Amino acid sequence: MNSKKPLVLILCGGRSLRLWPLSQYKSKNFLDVFGFSPLELTIKRFLKITSRENIFLVANQNEKKELLRLKSVKKTNIIFEPASRNTAAAILLSLLKLEKYSSGNIIISPVDHLISKENEFYKALNQALLAADRGFVCTLGVKPKQPTPNFGYIQVKPAKHGIYPIKRFIEKPNLKRAKRLIAAGNCFYNSGIFIASLNTLIGEYKKYYSGYNFFLNSFKKNKISALYKKIDNIPFDRAIMEKTKKGALARANFSWKDFGSWDTVYQVLPKDKAANAVKAKVFLPESHNNLVYSDNPKKKILVMGLKDVFFIDTEGFTLLAARSQIDNLKKYLGQF
Repeated sequence: MNSKKPLVLILCGGRSLRLWPLSQYKSKNFLDVFGFSPLELTIKRFLKITSRENIFLVANQNEKKELLRLKSVKKTNIIFEPASRNTAAAILLSLLKLEKYSSGNIIISPVDHLISKENEFYKALNQALLAADRGFVCTLGVKPKQPTPNFGYIQVKPAKHGIYPIKRFIEKPNLKRAKRLIAAGNCFYNSGIFIASLNTLIGEYKKYYSGYNFFLNSFKKNKISALYKKIDNIPFDRAIMEKTKKGALARANFSWKDFGSWDTVYQVLPKDKAANAVKAKVFLPESHNNLVYSDNPKKKILVMGLKDVFFIDTEGFTLLAARSQIDNLKKYLGQF
């Protein structure tokens, strides 16, 4: 363990319904739609600022076989949740396991960020690490370019020493409210990346997380596996960040997309002259703005005269949807 460099905890995702039907076979950690998996990309990003021995994963037991095959992370650095209980529990479980290694800073990151301008990412991260040295629980905030209901927002107070004290979190507002927030000028997109010292984070859990004592006692008695399902199923933002008086934001000038939907896949993949994004053997006469994906490299697909359509083909399932309807995928899968 390199105590001079920060620890990194990567929150591994599960099977995303918004990437169905491909997610029927793999979790989004390992979906290599772009020629690399989100997990590989995230590990590679943090290896530029810390050592391999300082990178940890927290994941669901369902991913155990695939994760243990990874060469880029030590097997002993993979923490498996006894059950899926959202990010507040996953992070606390990890902190209790990691505090024996270090009391220094830790970066907590989702697995599914596709980040552009990585140099700007590292600049913001360095600023946040300096804030963590001063006892803040810091997050990276990106100035909104346009209103969207797909991100959470963070309202801030005036900056002090380059860091913005957090006023409040707003979880994925509707479009009308998002427009008002941006017009106010004091808000950022919530990147979901958090930076603090382990001691600070554990202290904030003691203050604000109602299940902390139950969790700690179960952990010390080695009964956490049996009792884990009784722990509050809430996100870290709500459990800690919305309550802490130490919340701060470092402004980041990178942009990112969450690898969590077919619309993101369409945006990221290269396009032909007709704005079609293709990962298949396909011919698209008189067709525009489509996404065509197949996991069978030998299958030939003909798409004629279609516009704004997503066609996703796998061995067992096929999705055909208007792009305007793709955000309703989870809803319709419940009726499928």
